[in-house]
Amino acid sequence: MNRLLKLKLVAICAMIVCFHNAYPLFAQTPRVSVSPSSSTAELDLLYSDAIKSYYQKDYARSIALFKQIQGISPTYRQSQISHYIRTAESRLGKSGAVEVYKVPGQQIKEVQINKEGELEAMADESQKVLLNAANYLDSVEKEGKLTEFQLLGPKATLKMAREAYENSQYTESIRLANKARFQVDELLTQKKPGIMLGKVADYPVTLNLTDADLGQTLKLIYDLTGANIVMMQGITGRVSINVKDLPLQRVLDLICEANNLKYVEDKGVIKIMTVDDFNKSSAATKARLRRVFQIYYGDAYSIMKALKETFPLQTIVHEPRTNSIVVDTPDEETATKIGDVVSALDTPISQVLLEAKLVEIDLSDENAFGIDWLVSSRLVEALGSGGTLTGPKFGSTPTFTPGSSSTLPENTFSFGVTNYDVNSLIQALSAKGKVKLVQAPKIMCLNGTTATISVETNVPYLIPESTVSQQAQTITTSATFNVYEDQVGTEFSVTPIIQRNRSIFLNLNIYDSRLLEIRRLTAIAGGQQYSTDQPVVSSRETDQSVVVFDGQTLIIGGMVQDRKEVKTTGVPFLQRIPGLGYLFKKPSLSSSKSELLLFLTPRVVSTYEDANAVSRPDIQKMEQKVDGGLLEKF
Repeated sequence: MNRLLKLKLVAICAMIVCFHNAYPLFAQTPRVSVSPSSSTAELDLLYSDAIKSYYQKDYARSIALFKQIQGISPTYRQSQISHYIRTAESRLGKSGAVEVYKVPGQQIKEVQINKEGELEAMADESQKVLLNAANYLDSVEKEGKLTEFQLLGPKATLKMAREAYENSQYTESIRLANKARFQVDELLTQKKPGIMLGKVADYPVTLNLTDADLGQTLKLIYDLTGANIVMMQGITGRVSINVKDLPLQRVLDLICEANNLKYVEDKGVIKIMTVDDFNKSSAATKARLRRVFQIYYGDAYSIMKALKETFPLQTIVHEPRTNSIVVDTPDEETATKIGDVVSALDTPISQVLLEAKLVEIDLSDENAFGIDWLVSSRLVEALGSGGTLTGPKFGSTPTFTPGSSSTLPENTFSFGVTNYDVNSLIQALSAKGKVKLVQAPKIMCLNGTTATISVETNVPYLIPESTVSQQAQTITTSATFNVYEDQVGTEFSVTPIIQRNRSIFLNLNIYDSRLLEIRRLTAIAGGQQYSTDQPVVSSRETDQSVVVFDGQTLIIGGMVQDRKEVKTTGVPFLQRIPGLGYLFKKPSLSSSKSELLLFLTPRVVSTYEDANAVSRPDIQKMEQKVDGGLLEKF
């Protein structure tokens, strides 16, 4: 009976233990802090506390406790703890908890990102990461841990991080800033390659020396490896080294580094010398690598100046005939880096083909204030639905919003864009009045350079001048007329800048001058009265910056000109009779108004295919003219 009772008690205890392990949430165990030497029982208590926090949905605390258990004993319930950590991290991310989990005693920057303030939080965090990365690079450079050349890559990555931040790409900015820090850390842990000694460089050497003479040590190395080693005159030193099966090149590096010496291989002989002798030796000069870099697209002289400022080069020459650069580099690594920089700088320079059409329209009475680009106008109806010209008037910020419209009134500049073919648009404009194509130039200019298009007329006028001369008691007065000219018309200066998405930033300077009238002025010169016709000119000028896409047409209007002409009709020959001619002729005053429109279409030309595409239509027109006209004459 007692034996049966004992068996029942053992079974009950076993059930209690199993129930406790399976449902630790109900076990009211105190929270404990354990040390690395904790027993399994203490780990069980900590595990129970973590499980309880997990089921109470305190995921941050449960993850911290699980992490603490892993730090104490990585093998303790490894699979279960890993499962709970993954699940808790997933649920923590979805629930939007107030704090991020952290290991007790470790300070971690906590960032709360909600749907409402997500953008602001990401922007702040990105700015902090950028600032920390920039300070890290500056400190490494100031402390001399890395050279300016070695930091070129991390600085370029940090620049891309700043650009991503400016474009509101905060996640990408954080990634690039962290990448820049990683690149610096990688460079700091990178080993510098030594001088290659051929096959003997990898020969294993075992030495166990304490305060040995340098000459005796090198003789021992010769006995072990058979390498020919020569000490230059005046070289002394002591060696303490314990190595086993270390390559010869590494052994020489250690010995020379301990004695502030250098070595170089010259025709199978290893020469040990001082640092000064190494820099001055002909062997070191011969060890330099000479490279010739052919520059295909850029200016070799400009690239040479950039290399001089970037690399500590003693010999670099610009060869203008072949547009090449000749460089002597100290090692293969430097030569490779110089080649990378040259490849980055020697890139094809994008160009912009500016197709301009200057069209003058004689305005009728109904369009006396300029061409109306409203949606309801017949022009847009002729082009089809949606063909609106959009844009601001002179003096406002040019932003193009599809669907809106504006009118080009008199005495103002106005801008608009359209995706329609320019020739079709000009044909539609002919319904508004008589259309005259003034000019249709095409200009190819480099990215960032300025192209100028002008349509101007010289207006001459006379200015009387008198000269007084005196000889003895005789005073002589002479009068002369000097001819002057004023240029009136329209001049456009365009500076295109290609952006990444093949959109084109156009900086426009527009100067428009118009001849208002010829005013007769009276002047007295030398005691005599003279009359001259003086032009009265009005001018307008504006600087605007707009952005259009590749192949999109920018339209600039509002340049309205009034013309007044006096025409005389009469009887032939009789109207020319002096004194009586006015009886046989009749003067009439006529006035007209016209508007000058500029259609400007920029096209990006970056490759040969782009150049062929933009020039092919003109070539086909020339071929048609030759086939249809000139060849028929022969």
